[in-house]
Amino acid sequence: MREPGRPVWATRPVWASGLAATLVVGCAVAWLQYADRAAGPRSTWPAVFINDDRVGPQIAWITTWGTWLGALYVAVVCLLAGKGGPWWVRLRGAAVAALVTACLYTAYGLWLVRENEYFKVDVAEKAFRWAVACVGPSAGLITAAAVAAAMGRGGVRISFRGRVALTAAGATGVLFFAAVRTFQTLNDAHDTLDKVYWIAVTTGVPLTALLTGFLVHVMVARALRPVEAIRRELADITGQSLDRRVPVPPTDDVIADLARTTNATLDRVEAAATRQREFTADAAHELRSPLAALRAQLESSLRHPESVDDWREVVREATTDVVRLQRLADDLLLLASHGSVPPVREPVDLAALAEDLVREHQHLPEAAALTLHCEAPAPAVLPGHPGHLDRLLRNLLTNACRHARTKVTVTVLGSATELTLSVRDDGPGIPPADRARVFDRFTRLDATRTRTTGGAGLGLPIARDLATTHGGTLTIEDPGERGALLVARFPADGQPARRPS
Repeated sequence: MREPGRPVWATRPVWASGLAATLVVGCAVAWLQYADRAAGPRSTWPAVFINDDRVGPQIAWITTWGTWLGALYVAVVCLLAGKGGPWWVRLRGAAVAALVTACLYTAYGLWLVRENEYFKVDVAEKAFRWAVACVGPSAGLITAAAVAAAMGRGGVRISFRGRVALTAAGATGVLFFAAVRTFQTLNDAHDTLDKVYWIAVTTGVPLTALLTGFLVHVMVARALRPVEAIRRELADITGQSLDRRVPVPPTDDVIADLARTTNATLDRVEAAATRQREFTADAAHELRSPLAALRAQLESSLRHPESVDDWREVVREATTDVVRLQRLADDLLLLASHGSVPPVREPVDLAALAEDLVREHQHLPEAAALTLHCEAPAPAVLPGHPGHLDRLLRNLLTNACRHARTKVTVTVLGSATELTLSVRDDGPGIPPADRARVFDRFTRLDATRTRTTGGAGLGLPIARDLATTHGGTLTIEDPGERGALLVARFPADGQPARRPS
């Protein structure tokens, strides 16, 4: 099964080289079997061990030219199977495949030579059994594993896991081979088994462990240099240097993934900080104008009391400005705290909520000349936050009443999978080019929103954020006639719909 994220061209050489390595072993033992059958009947005892060299020439050819031709064949298969990838990565995989198979075939050839010296009569049978049971599968698996580590995931360099595996396997293999060779030399010198055992315990095992650990330590220290570079860069990043990014190593492994994820996180942090600065600047601008107007009005009245005909009117106008500032502060507080605390979820009937708010707005001054109508034929229960859903619908109604000419209609429809809340007015409408922009904070359309008749430009953005929190959407759709149509859609279970994987 292909590893997630590994390209197809980097996967093919793995299994192709493994099959090729196994096929070479199978061809070699099949040739020995054929030569053994072609040699005729086997000699009887004791001439078997002296004269009946049935496959000697074939074994000699396998251990010389056959080893190198087999390794070359596996390398060519690995190189061709990687078609479509960078040539240096393909060449690296082919070189590793050739080196590993050459070592395996050499060891197997030496075993054949040794067996043929003492068991000439049945060496072909033994070779066949060992090839089927052990040598063929192990050659394929080891070659495939080495090529997989060398190819990595198609990056320029071998991945961290691949380097650890190659270093540990190579060091252990070389040291183990040296130990086995030493034991064989001592055995040929007729040293006792007890002496061989104590040499292994006192020298071979500690030396193997120390050298393997040292090589792996050196390799891991070198491989973790990119992590240290990432740590140093992160330590230097402050709130004033959020545009800096950590270096991404040229390896497509877990360290490179860490660097890319860190950079993506820094992108989000920088974007959030930018939005926060813009929001703070916009909020300060929105608060500065009404505060300056209120201060100017009060100071002028205090400095020139003789010009004031009705102090009640002055206080009434000041109270109106204070109420507007209070609403703006409430909106800013809601935007600042929205999403920081998980909202309370309980069943809310949107139909009943819409009917209550429509009745309430009919008695407000801004809706005195309007006809408000609610169409909610059946209950529409949505799991959500009652206060947030009330604020969402209230903002939509306030926006519609501010721009409607004669009529505002609220419609609530429900189904087994979706609840729909729509607010329609017969005002001037919203041009299609501005339908996405009105959801930006502090946005006013020049033709329909002013500081005297309009709000602060936070009502629709707050409504959209509240709809998103409840797993829904808020969009502006074509009303089909004069006016504006805002539609909020919610999943019936209150959870956002899952994207197809």
